[in-house]
Amino acid sequence: MAEEKGFGKLIVYAIILVLLFFGMIRIFINSAGNFFNLELLGFLFLLLLALIGFIGYVKVWGERVLFFVFLFYLVNLVLVWRYTDGISFLLLFLALIGFLIAVPKKVCSSCEPESEVVPQFVSEASEEPHSEVFDVSEVEVEEEPVVKVTKKVAAKKPAVKHSPGKYVASNMSNVYHEPKCEWAKRIKSDRLIWFKDKREAT
Repeated sequence: MAEEKGFGKLIVYAIILVLLFFGMIRIFINSAGNFFNLELLGFLFLLLLALIGFIGYVKVWGERVLFFVFLFYLVNLVLVWRYTDGISFLLLFLALIGFLIAVPKKVCSSCEPESEVVPQFVSEASEEPHSEVFDVSEVEVEEEPVVKVTKKVAAKKPAVKHSPGKYVASNMSNVYHEPKCEWAKRIKSDRLIWFKDKREAT
């Protein structure tokens, strides 16, 4: 198991089980007949199950076996109460404490905690090009030179006009794009916000 199990908890289990087993012996030692035989059989079964639980305590299944020991002990106390009309509240209290301490926790060796997943997602998102914000000083506006030819007049490329501005962003985001950018084309038309210049966009 990934984490070390505390042996203090094992000592608590041992103390509770010793008290419960002595209490169980005290209950059925003065009886006779079928009740004595069934209680002796149940006592030996719980003793064997507790021994298996203590041996395998360092593994995942060991503490679960101890959980079932306390569960069976509670069932045994209820059956004894039903047939003898007497119940030892001290034994019931000890069995409940042991049962609650031994409740198995969910163990998933292949699962990762969510706190590790979130930072990976954030780091992957920051590496994508759509999340980069360009500084105003880095971008230079280049104008296309007009070529005049005497023989042939070169057709001037019509300037692409994106209305109503030069930059676009989603109303759900704080990142802006040029209209010809692939990410800008993915923004839904009802979420578009247009900006005239970068200063307005930031």
